[in-house]
Amino acid sequence: MARARSSPISTLDPVAPARKIADRAVTYSGSVTEPERWDALAPCVGDVILATPAKSGTTWTQTMIAMLLNGTTELPEKLSVMSPWIESNFSALEPDLAALERQPGRRVIKTHTPADGWPVWEGVDVVLVFRHPMEVFLSIRKHIRNSKIIDAHPLLEPIETALPYFLDRPFDPADIDRDCVATIVEFFNRSVLSDRLPRKLLLNYAGISRDHAGTVEALDAFLGTNASSELMAEITRATEFGAMKSKAAAFAPEAANDLWHSDQSFFAGGRSGAWASDFTDAQIALYDARFAELMPDPAHRRWVETGLGDV
Repeated sequence: MARARSSPISTLDPVAPARKIADRAVTYSGSVTEPERWDALAPCVGDVILATPAKSGTTWTQTMIAMLLNGTTELPEKLSVMSPWIESNFSALEPDLAALERQPGRRVIKTHTPADGWPVWEGVDVVLVFRHPMEVFLSIRKHIRNSKIIDAHPLLEPIETALPYFLDRPFDPADIDRDCVATIVEFFNRSVLSDRLPRKLLLNYAGISRDHAGTVEALDAFLGTNASSELMAEITRATEFGAMKSKAAAFAPEAANDLWHSDQSFFAGGRSGAWASDFTDAQIALYDARFAELMPDPAHRRWVETGLGDV
């Protein structure tokens, strides 16, 4: 059954079930990731998939998209309920699908799986977000410390031990939830450099930080939400770091599943570019060498780290 649209896309009206044009090509699995959950998803034309490596600005971008699709900064439900991490086993599949179905308009669906690990549908747009790998490393450490379900993890070790683990661990599709630099690189290769996705928008955490309002405008243009300048200004204000932290229970991922010691602690920092002060020169050199080994193209490395230049 077709559903009413909350935001117009002139070339895609009316809302209808989206036609699958490619099945998932690779099976990614892990302690949290259950790839078969994708097989139950039936998106509609106009829905959006937000695909990012972990801790790369997912929640920030997800909130902007949800507000644009709903035409308001006052979302009807907690973000993690109305925009589920679809392959995650943190919640049962049936409630996640029901939360999507009861929304009258366009939905945004979150994933931390590279693009070849999920189906592609005609009329379902994709937004990809990346972040400097060393910022990801620091953010993951804070994230794990705040988790109620993780007591021990290699990334919780002192930096001199945890960083080599993060840098040296190989990419493993069968253990996709063990985050490392190689996972970020493969996510980029399989999502950005691939021609699998017919339509995608690339964003970078550093770029969002430099031009927050411009990012909201870019999302509005890409998604065809036709937001007024007043609404875009409201969304920019509502998705500032302090504003989101003040409403952490509404915006923190999986807040509905009681996973965090503190929802507010999920929003622990937010400033891009300050990572270097946490590392020695030798540790930064190790990172530079490993990243160059995994991603030889300097333009690609520069974009992943800073959002500057062309991909």
